[in-house]
Amino acid sequence: MQTRTGFRLMLRLSTVLVIGLMRAPLQVSAQPLDSLMTVWCDLKRPVADRLDAINELCWVIKESDVDSALSCAHAFLTLARQHGSPKDVADAYNAMGVVFQDAGQSAASITALQKADSIYALVAPARRVIALNNLSSSFQEMGDHWEAIRTLLDVVALSWSMSDTSSLISAYGNLGVTYASRKESRQSVDALRRSAQLSAAIGDSSQYALTQGNLGGVFADMGLLDSADFVLRAAMAYYEPDHTDDGGYSSACTNLGTVLQKQGAIDEAENWFLKGLSIDERSGHLVSVANNLVNLGGNRLLRKDLHGAIVNCDRARRIAEEAHALFELQHAHQCLSEAYEGMGMYAQALEHHRSMVAVRDSVVNEENTQEITRVEMRHEFTRRQLADSLRHAADIEQLENERTIAQLHADRNRNRTIAVAGAAILLIMGGGLWYRLDRKHRQARFEKEAATLETQALRSQMNPHFIFNALNSINAFVQQNDQDRASSYLTKFARVMRRVLENSRHSEVPLNEDLDALRGYLELERMRMQEKFDYTIEVVGGLNPEEVLVPPLVVQPFVENAIWHGISRKEGQGRITLRVARRNAHLIWVIEDDGVGRATPGSEATPFATTTATGTKKTSLGTAITRARLDLVQRQHGATAGFKYIDLPAGTRVEVEMPFLSAT
Repeated sequence: MQTRTGFRLMLRLSTVLVIGLMRAPLQVSAQPLDSLMTVWCDLKRPVADRLDAINELCWVIKESDVDSALSCAHAFLTLARQHGSPKDVADAYNAMGVVFQDAGQSAASITALQKADSIYALVAPARRVIALNNLSSSFQEMGDHWEAIRTLLDVVALSWSMSDTSSLISAYGNLGVTYASRKESRQSVDALRRSAQLSAAIGDSSQYALTQGNLGGVFADMGLLDSADFVLRAAMAYYEPDHTDDGGYSSACTNLGTVLQKQGAIDEAENWFLKGLSIDERSGHLVSVANNLVNLGGNRLLRKDLHGAIVNCDRARRIAEEAHALFELQHAHQCLSEAYEGMGMYAQALEHHRSMVAVRDSVVNEENTQEITRVEMRHEFTRRQLADSLRHAADIEQLENERTIAQLHADRNRNRTIAVAGAAILLIMGGGLWYRLDRKHRQARFEKEAATLETQALRSQMNPHFIFNALNSINAFVQQNDQDRASSYLTKFARVMRRVLENSRHSEVPLNEDLDALRGYLELERMRMQEKFDYTIEVVGGLNPEEVLVPPLVVQPFVENAIWHGISRKEGQGRITLRVARRNAHLIWVIEDDGVGRATPGSEATPFATTTATGTKKTSLGTAITRARLDLVQRQHGATAGFKYIDLPAGTRVEVEMPFLSAT
């Protein structure tokens, strides 16, 4: 099996450490929270003391309450604007940007940090390094790695000009991490080597060891195991025996164990995995604990110790489920599947294999959702920049108009000048009006195009469970030598997929084509479930399906939910009814099943509002995508779009409402 290299974890840890160094210059000596509040609120205190107090207060509060820290940052900015210097205002913007970053609001964080950088450039150039380092982190959070790299290169140039070696070490280290996340290994190695060379030159052994640990991870990812072994042992020369409490020691142990495992040194690899596990258990890093347990389980598989593999990977599974660590959970199930298969316990092996596939699908879906979120954040950031440029253009136009009016007053006694000036005013006003209208049209077109792109991104999502289950059904028919059913199922599956792909190219399709795709999907699921349910599709109210337009496959997740969480758990035959009708200016879809319902004890028939172990509500990917699609339909057509659930005595009804769109 493939065990996790620990590289992703190592990158997360080292990035946190370097960012911590970035933020540290703005913090003052630690004081009790009450003491800081007292100094800030004391109007008799010097302004400098109050500013220092509220600055540190923001940093202390954000560790436990981001919302309160944001309020604190706004108060810091207000006080700095009223009584502080421009540098204090820049410090406030920097603090606000970091709090926005911790709150996951990357676009707002970027705006605040760019303001801090522009002020620092005028009044305190040396402090630009702080804002730019934090800015690069926000770009990385947004998923804009190129902009993060460009910002870090600015930090490198600025640090060289100021001979600031510490900032250079951090900047090159972060460049290495960012390049590695893009799989640009050569650039990553070059940046990390520069960071290591500078660390060695100034005798910063801790930073040198951390950088060597990162470099070992990159070498391992490139398959250069001897080089990875060399640099990781160089890091260990610092960590052991006097610095085993250093934050980078655990990830270095894990990475070295992985390299040794690939080299065939199984016993030595296990020792390093056990060291990393011991450190992670003491520090309470559950994801790291699960990671090392999976690595130990893989080691036991290689040693043919199947019982030991099961013990380690089952513990990793429980911890990964608690920490919602999907990557570790996937590989824990994979390890358990292989171990049980080796012991001849095929039922347990198949169960864990299915769980592994389900978790892998969840990882793919989660990554897709995160990518959609990043796209939305980029669009929001671009929209704000456009709004700022429009306001700037309006200010310039106002200044030009004021100058023209002043000139007209000065020359009002000269008729010819008045006539020329009057013509100039008309020209400027006409140009200004045209400029505003053109900008307004461009902005409206931009927002519409952005919404269209978002719709295409959401429309292109295809449930991997449906495709996986369909292919498994075809495989089952082939293995049973049921060629007729396999051929029939494959033909219908190909027809459904062709219809789905054809419809996905359009924002709206005729209702009859969308119903054909849904009918094909229902027929496939009915065959796969041994005709366990019947279905009917009705178009009522005199609607002509060829003249009504609808977004393609919006209701498919609700139909799938009715099958899997309603009918599949019902004893005996079931029925699904799909009705389409018009209600005033809206098209109403009704999906109704006579299954077990959403509130059945012990069932999983609540996929759209499930409860986590902490008691919080969580929405499924299918509902999130459908809700987002309906929101975009509402924005594009200016009419209500949404859905609601109705619990029936036997089963569930879903009503989906969207604008009525006619093809004529």
